Amino acid sequence: SGALIAAGAASRSPVHVHVFLKSACRAYPKQDARRSSSLAGFALSSGKTIASPVDGARAIRTVGILSPPPTGIMVATRRSARLRQLRSASTSGETSSDGGGRPVASGRSRKRAGRPKAVRPKKNSDAAVAKRKRASRAASSAKTKPAEEAVPKVGEGGGVCLPRTRETSLRSKHYSGDGSAMIVMGVDEAGRGPLAGPVVAAAAIVPLDIPGVTDSKKITSEDAREELYEKIVASPGVRWAAAIIDAPTIDEINILQATLRGMRLAAEAVICPPPMGEDDKAVIASAERKGCYVVCGHIGKDAKAAICSSPRDGDGSDRYYALVDGNRVPPDMPCDAEAIVKGDSREFAIGAASIIAKVTRDRLMRQYDERYPEFELGRHKGYPTAAHMAAVWRHGASPIHRRTFAPLKHMTFDKKGRIISD
Repeated sequence: SGALIAAGAASRSPVHVHVFLKSACRAYPKQDARRSSSLAGFALSSGKTIASPVDGARAIRTVGILSPPPTGIMVATRRSARLRQLRSASTSGETSSDGGGRPVASGRSRKRAGRPKAVRPKKNSDAAVAKRKRASRAASSAKTKPAEEAVPKVGEGGGVCLPRTRETSLRSKHYSGDGSAMIVMGVDEAGRGPLAGPVVAAAAIVPLDIPGVTDSKKITSEDAREELYEKIVASPGVRWAAAIIDAPTIDEINILQATLRGMRLAAEAVICPPPMGEDDKAVIASAERKGCYVVCGHIGKDAKAAICSSPRDGDGSDRYYALVDGNRVPPDMPCDAEAIVKGDSREFAIGAASIIAKVTRDRLMRQYDERYPEFELGRHKGYPTAAHMAAVWRHGASPIHRRTFAPLKHMTFDKKGRIISD
């Protein structure tokens, strides 16, 4: 009744007041009419006592509105506390009684009342057998390894390098049209995240195992990366190429498309290297060169004549297969290819390509550092460090900064790269 009184007082509706007054009077025996009136009568602004539902209805028609005094709210609060006490006692399994002495069933008893008893399937019934089969299949699938882990391999000289798991599988199962084994190359990139400088994609075919070849991001020492780079490009039978995509192109087609284009260009250059001039500029990545271009490693004239068959003409393209780091294969690849997530830490060929791409870009950024010393590009390689961002605020943006990368894309620059507004 206390809860009904509080609800009716809050609603301020004469109809609701009538309902809870009747309920309050019914909740107590007739000999306790004074207690009933003290609980129900507080809701009326007149303050008169109500001894019966009829008197309550007459008072409602006379007054018409509610005006509960604070004492009534205290009474309702005490009643609510009593109800909570009874409810907690019933939940614990004890049998309690309401204000009129009537027993109240426990909460668990009320829930169980009228509920049919659960029927368990027999041990050898069809439902039980099907349930055991489902549990067995779930357990067996949980024991299965989600993906094969890269097991380190011992390379030439006794050092440890990445395995050639996928490459070995391809070379043993797939052959080109003339019956020769498949030639597998690794493709990776470096420099997708920086605010300045190009993105470099590299492709490499490295026949011999070289100790220490792994994901370039895991090789924290620049000297160690430089040493591995020299070993890779000098190993017998190696073929590699690196595509440099500059910052204006990145701003024009976005970083993803620029990366995919660089991977495609590098793979094409490995299959059919561009002609080399007398000054041998084809193997040098320099800050003096502008735009997008590809650099390639040295190969002999005989080897070059043997491999330089254009894939677009259908000659020799089935001899090559590319393992690309990431989850996307670049469109218009010159050969069959597949993407391997975290391939630079799982496959030797991709790891070698990642080192070539990383070292090529680091060398370029050190050259850019000489041209734009105020940005200290040789220190952070164009990544958005605190020192780099402070230099941008002081000096603006250089020609090699990517204007579509945040926070530069929110700034306005003049022709000299100085910040006009942010």
